Amino acid sequence: MNKIGNDKGNVLSMTDRSAQKAQDLANLKTDGLPEGFSFGKNGLNYLDPYIDSSNPIWVCSKLEITAMTHDQNGENWGRVLEFKDKAGRSKRWVMPMEMLAGRGDGLHSILLSMGLSISNSGKAKNLLAQYIQACEGKGISICVDRLGWHDESYVLPNRTIGKADGKEVLYQTEFPSDLGFSESGRLEDWKSEVARFGIGNSRIAFAISAAFTAPLLSKMGIEGGGFHFRGESSKGKTISLYAAGSVWGSHERKKTWRATSNGLEVTAFQHNDGLLLLDEMGEVNPREIGQTIYMLANGQAKQRHNDRRAPKQWRLLFLSTGEVDLRSAITEAGGTSRAGQEVRLIDLEAVAGELGVFETLLEGFADSRTQAEYLQAMTNKHYGTAGIAFIGRLTRNLNEALLRFKAIQNLFIEECTPEGANSQVRRVLNRFAMVAAGGEMATEYGLTGWERGEAIDAAYKCFQSWLGNLKSAQHSQEEMQALEQVRGFIERYGESRFTDLNRIKDDHAPRTLNRAGYRGQSRGKDGFMEYVYYFSQTVFMEDVCEGISCKTALNALKKHGHLKHQPDRLTHQTPTEVETGKRASCYAVRSSLLDHE
Repeated sequence: MNKIGNDKGNVLSMTDRSAQKAQDLANLKTDGLPEGFSFGKNGLNYLDPYIDSSNPIWVCSKLEITAMTHDQNGENWGRVLEFKDKAGRSKRWVMPMEMLAGRGDGLHSILLSMGLSISNSGKAKNLLAQYIQACEGKGISICVDRLGWHDESYVLPNRTIGKADGKEVLYQTEFPSDLGFSESGRLEDWKSEVARFGIGNSRIAFAISAAFTAPLLSKMGIEGGGFHFRGESSKGKTISLYAAGSVWGSHERKKTWRATSNGLEVTAFQHNDGLLLLDEMGEVNPREIGQTIYMLANGQAKQRHNDRRAPKQWRLLFLSTGEVDLRSAITEAGGTSRAGQEVRLIDLEAVAGELGVFETLLEGFADSRTQAEYLQAMTNKHYGTAGIAFIGRLTRNLNEALLRFKAIQNLFIEECTPEGANSQVRRVLNRFAMVAAGGEMATEYGLTGWERGEAIDAAYKCFQSWLGNLKSAQHSQEEMQALEQVRGFIERYGESRFTDLNRIKDDHAPRTLNRAGYRGQSRGKDGFMEYVYYFSQTVFMEDVCEGISCKTALNALKKHGHLKHQPDRLTHQTPTEVETGKRASCYAVRSSLLDHE
């Protein structure tokens, strides 16, 4: 009898517990969440529905999974995580699902850094991963791992302007960050406090125009490249970078050259279809500058043997500053500057006149220093709105915008091409033209507050400054560099390394050490006597033409009339026998080269 009564009590007790369990589940149940998960006052909780004696486990503060993601190939799946930090600021992270692999320490570290509160218990951390994986959200979005254009949508870290095939496109990354794309103030404030300093100041207007141009390169099929603002310290070079950067964000957008090539690869990738600002070229290893320029402009990282993914690719426009030009920086390191490098990073004098980077002082400013300090302060107070507005206008009718861009670019080229300009000058002119077009389009959209033609005028002045520092607009830089290198060799060693042909048989003639060839006199084309330097072919190829093409040098000498040669040959024999008892076949360079301008 007692046993039956005790069993009955146990049955009642189990019934009561089941009822309480059901009530707990009902109180905690949240629609759309995986079984056992619910939102309470403290955030996300879990109550095991299959164990009657379990207690609710707090997992983290409220975290919602609003969508799933995958790329256009149906791979690289992810989840869109949204929550508010303790300050009430909304946070969103498009998280790759691979972050759930292993112990998930990286996942927890990032969420904690973003402001999500997470339980320290191992059980809760495992439940967090289980919750994220089980949630599906309200749909599937397309994810990308690179900012910039994807079809006709422009992807930014925290938003996408436009859509691709009717689907939202989201930036998915292991390391959430705004990457310098931030906003402060109103567009009207930026126009009145920042952009107005471009009026009458070509360098500032050009830098701002370049910022608007950057997203259009890939759509127009224009290769990447940049402009280098070169000048003395404290002349306002960096102000140009701040002005350009304010189109897209705060001063955090300015980076430095002081990085390894691997580090700059990541930075470049993060600025795809955008503007990259690099300050102080003097801080980078000069031996790496040339290859770094090619890497940034060509838009592809190195393929590494342990990288299972395809090399990162990008296209960008970058602005640089430094106290010396690219050629000088490479030469000082013992290297040789290439014309291809100088076309990809165009040297531009930052100093426009007595006012440094400025040509005009705006009303209310007594000197350039005060004006520069004010502009620097304003670029860190009003920023980020103009770039977003510009992309918004582009995406309304992208095809029409591209046609307008091309029309302005062509007009600039038509009106500004120097007579007889060589292909390299035309390539550089095309870059100035695209900046003029980008700035004019922003003006037409009402984003700068400038009169029409301001961006074109600024680009023209900057192009003329570049052209004024060029040795020749008609002949290629490779040609001019080759002539300069051969002339430099003769100027240094014309007396010491060339044996006088008139004294070949003179036993008392001074001995020529490390001989490069012979020197003799000949009657020139004008009838006057001139010196001819007969270079040993080996010395000419290995010493004189070190770092440049020997063929280019010989063709340049021939083209400009400085090479004495036999018909159908580039060589010429010495007029008299040399020590071997025979006339030597040499590359014969006329002394007229020394007077070449």
